[in-house]
Amino acid sequence: MRHYLIDTLGTAGFGALTYGLYLRYGLADALIAGGGLLLVLALLAARAAKRTAAKGAKA
Repeated sequence: MRHYLIDTLGTAGFGALTYGLYLRYGLADALIAGGGLLLVLALLAARAAKRTAAKGAKA
């Protein structure tokens, strides 16, 4: 249940950040920044999955 709360808060924070960029700089810049942040998130998730898989293989 804790993971759902953390995911919800993370999604809300990401949405607020992107909306703030949209209000300040416009749609194009907000989409570029949002896409960049999602790319970083995907890379970190892949790294975490790789570490978890390697840890499971050692055990």
